[in-house]
This record gives sequence, C-alpha cells and structure tokens, in this order.
Amino acid sequence: MARPRSMTRAGRPGVAGALLLVSALSSPAQAQRVEDGSDAVIGKAVAATILGMVGERFGELDPKVTALRKAEGSWVCGSVNVKNRDGLYIGERGFVADPSSAFFGRVPEGPELLNPRAEGFRALERIRELYFAMCLD
Repeated sequence: MARPRSMTRAGRPGVAGALLLVSALSSPAQAQRVEDGSDAVIGKAVAATILGMVGERFGELDPKVTALRKAEGSWVCGSVNVKNRDGLYIGERGFVADPSSAFFGRVPEGPELLNPRAEGFRALERIRELYFAMCLD
C-alpha cells in the first residue's frame, strides 16, 4: 500500500507538512474582517491597516472589530472584542488608532488604572484620554 509522500514511516507529517505548519505559525496574525461593515465608513485601505494592528496585538484571541469611525485627522475609533482563556468573548472595548503613526491602544479597564505607580500606567492613561477626547460623542 502506497503512503502519501508527505507522510513519514511512522505516519506523521513529513518535511512538507512541518514547513507548512511553521509558515502558518510564523506569519503575523490578522483580524479577518470588520463584523458590522463599518469599514466602509473609513475606507477599505485604512480598515485593512487597522485590522493588521488589531491582529498583531490580539490575533491569537480571535478579535472581532466593530464600530469603526473617523476621528480627528488620521485617527480612527472602534471597538474590539476578544476571547478569554475559556474561549468566550469578553465584551467589546473601545480603541483608538492612528494608522499614520502605527499607534494602537485599547481602552484600559478600571482595575488597570488603580495604581498610578504601576508600570505602563501613563501609557494606559494616555489611551483613555485619547479615546475620551476623540471617540465619545
């Protein structure tokens, strides 16, 4: 009985299968699409850039992007929902992004802002301030 060329004697994937797996795992993760069609508001090219930024940050968490809208200048506001360890979506949280400078920040949750001496506090506070200034009506 002939076995497929990509299989080794032990029945495991051969070199071709291993290379395919490595290439799939090494490529940057991408959010696949905007769930609600709001990408039409900001344009497909800008939306693709935003999806790339979201995918880099949350790709392994199966992000869902919604509510994209233009803000000041090249800034874009939106929402992203990601899965937790149990594979359940945790709820949408706002984000602010500037494709021209590759800045992306998801609005921090309350507990993340409890300790002003914590590492990264100023960056989280800046994201919150940017979102409140540019994205809230």
